[in-house]
Amino acid sequence: MNLVPKLYRVTAHVVIYGVPFLASVASIAPFVFMALISFQHTFFVSGNPARWIPRQPTIETYLAVLETPNFLRWVFNSLFVASAVTAMVLLIQSMAGYVFAKKEFPGRELLFILILSGIMIPRAVTVIPAFFIVKDLGLLNSYPGLILPPLAVPLGVFLMRQYMQTLPSELLDASRIDGCSELGTFWRIVLPLSKPGLAVLGIYTFMEQWRDFLWPLIVAQKDALKTLPVGLSVFHTEFRTDYGVQMAAVLLSIIPFLIVFLFFQRYFIKGMTVGALKG
Repeated sequence: MNLVPKLYRVTAHVVIYGVPFLASVASIAPFVFMALISFQHTFFVSGNPARWIPRQPTIETYLAVLETPNFLRWVFNSLFVASAVTAMVLLIQSMAGYVFAKKEFPGRELLFILILSGIMIPRAVTVIPAFFIVKDLGLLNSYPGLILPPLAVPLGVFLMRQYMQTLPSELLDASRIDGCSELGTFWRIVLPLSKPGLAVLGIYTFMEQWRDFLWPLIVAQKDALKTLPVGLSVFHTEFRTDYGVQMAAVLLSIIPFLIVFLFFQRYFIKGMTVGALKG
C-alpha cells in the first residue's frame, strides 16, 4: 500500500530536479561546444573524424581575432551604439511610463493602446520605411542613423508603466507638498524607486542592440562604422570558414554583455520578481 505514494514521490523528485538539470545542460552545452572549438585550429574540427576536445589547446585563434583589421573598432561601435541607445531608451521610456502610470489626461488609455499596438508590428515591416527616412535625413553611414531609429520601443513604455503603477502615489504627493517640482519628483523619487524596472529594460535594450544585425547591416555600409555582429561575418566566406577563429570571435563578442548582466543582475532579478508578484 505504501509503494504507490513512494513511487509518486520518487517520480516527482525526478521531474522537479531532472527537468531543470536537463534544461541547464541544454543551455550550457552550446557555450561549452564553442569554447572547445575556439582553442583549436579548423583542420582538427573539420577533419574526419572531427576532434571536439582539443589535445593541444592554443590561443592563436584569439590572437587572430584581435589582429583582424577593425575588430576593436567594431567592438567600440557596438559598445557606443548599444550604450547610447540604452541610456536614451531608459530616459524616454521611463518618462513615458511615468506619465501613463501617474498622470490623468483625456485620451490616455487610447494613446497607450495605440503605442502598445506597435508591439504587434513585425520589425521587418518597419525597416524599409525607417531606412528611407534615415536616407532622406542624410543619416546613412553615421552614428545618429544607427542610434535614433531603435529608440522607439513600445515594450519599454509598457514595462515602465506597469512597474511605476506599483509605486505609492502618496509618496509622490508628499514630495509635491514638500515643494518638489514635477521633474524633481520624477528624478529624486520615481527613478530611484524604479531601479529594478530600469534594470530589466536596460538589459533587454542593451542585449537587443548588441546582437542587432539587420539594421547596422543596412545603415552602416562603411567598414569603420560596422558593429560587431556585422563585422563577425568576415570570419565566414564562400570559400573558407575558420571555425576556431569564428568561435573565438563569438565568445569574445559576448563578454561585454555578460559583464553588463552581472553588474545589474541584482536589480534584474528583483524587477522580474516584482513584476511576477504584482502582475
